[in-house]
Amino acid sequence: MRPFSKTIRTTFILGVALLGLSGCAALERMRMRPTEMYYAANTTEQFPPKPADFTIPILNRPPPKSRAIGTYQFKTLEGRSFVLKSAVYNARRVGADAIWLRNVQDWAEPFAYDVPQHWETRWETRMQRRVTRVKGKDGGPGQVVDELIPVPFQRQTWIPTQHVSGFNHFTSIDAVMLRL
Repeated sequence: MRPFSKTIRTTFILGVALLGLSGCAALERMRMRPTEMYYAANTTEQFPPKPADFTIPILNRPPPKSRAIGTYQFKTLEGRSFVLKSAVYNARRVGADAIWLRNVQDWAEPFAYDVPQHWETRWETRMQRRVTRVKGKDGGPGQVVDELIPVPFQRQTWIPTQHVSGFNHFTSIDAVMLRL
């Protein structure tokens, strides 16, 4: 009986791990999808998308006899890695063979604002003790049951004025999608 339960446990753990890994790719595609709106085609000709395993090189200058099929420009708070991954994602989507990376910049802009004083409502849960009497079966003696039940309640807290400041770290990209 014990080896059977160990087998089931191992199978369950492997299944959860595989589901988690397959979910990562879907989540990455979902993060990239909004970046599609920052691609502008230079030509009316359309190309079939490249397969997911197709390697798209990122070049610092266009090779001779290459043809620009579109431009890709946007800025984000996600960082340099996200910007480059999104450029490759969009190049695959539009059928580009390579990316000419004209410019990638990172910079920080300070921000500061005041949050005015306010009441903040939070839901909390307390455990409350409840004593109940349970009837016995077939005329037998009853018993007293002592149990804890969760009771939700609202708590309001006064928050004074707060000053918030820091830096937003932006990254921008200017790239051209190429057909070789």
